[in-house]
Amino acid sequence: MNRMKVYGMTLAAAVVATMAFAQEGGEAKTLPLAEARATIGAAVKDPEALTATMKQLSPADQVAFVADVNAAIAEMPGSSEEKAAAALNANKAALKGAEPGNVANVLAEVFATAPVETLGVISESFASDLFNVDADPSTSYTAEQFTAIAEGVVKKIAERTASSDDSGVRSAFGMMMMVNASNDKVPDLANTLTESLPADVREVAKNEWVPAATGEEKSYDQMIAYSSEAAAAPTTTSAEPSISLSLQLAGPQMLDAMLSDVAAGLVNVGDSGDAATPLLDQAFGGFGENTVYKSDTTSTTTIPESASEPSKAPAEDVPWAPSGYQNQN
Repeated sequence: MNRMKVYGMTLAAAVVATMAFAQEGGEAKTLPLAEARATIGAAVKDPEALTATMKQLSPADQVAFVADVNAAIAEMPGSSEEKAAAALNANKAALKGAEPGNVANVLAEVFATAPVETLGVISESFASDLFNVDADPSTSYTAEQFTAIAEGVVKKIAERTASSDDSGVRSAFGMMMMVNASNDKVPDLANTLTESLPADVREVAKNEWVPAATGEEKSYDQMIAYSSEAAAAPTTTSAEPSISLSLQLAGPQMLDAMLSDVAAGLVNVGDSGDAATPLLDQAFGGFGENTVYKSDTTSTTTIPESASEPSKAPAEDVPWAPSGYQNQN
């Protein structure tokens, strides 16, 4: 075999190896955040483009980009339903573009930065389309497993929003997402999760917010009205957008099971404050690998209908100023 042929084969192999490494997350994250920010105006209107942009960003930049997108949405003109629809589509697209191990961080950023009045729509849709316990027929969870994941999600949001005046409200919207995602298969889940909320809102959440959000006439008005955003702009922020109209404006929502992805990015933090086992391992018995069951048939470890009650987010980035958003085409 001549030297040129050997060189050509070696070069081809190197290219293939480089492409494979990039596809696995090695060098694929090459888009600078500044360039991603330049696409926000168009990306908000094109969820597929937003997902593609997210896939080119590093994990830290994915989180920062979501905050920037939500800052732009907050400045959008239009009705509360139009803004909620835009927030839903953009944030769902962002999650779909996040690395599996970074989904929990991106999800926390969604609940930390999306306009408060849009979180009811986001919470409802995410509960049915992304994190629903029955979304993936090849994967099943016990009540204890789902509760561990739900507690991890609420704590993650509470940690990310700890410095915000609206930490309790934003964390409660995340809590209601997980309550709805359980499909009523985890008894008393709302009461369990309220213990993961900031202490100053636990009682009002248990006595007012949860009953209103789970009642026959479901409403998040009390939660929205409690927020500092509503207090600052009561005429524009205190009214809850119509969830049905917002979803109609958002268009068809595809089912995309991501519960195991969000669990992979959570950790169980003990009383000592030391990060311990990844929550996915902890929830499924402490094994060293993902033991969520993936097979051609549904696992037998389903949540029983009468199950008994089961016994650091990234540093905040300086928000990008979405100047001139209204003038973008």
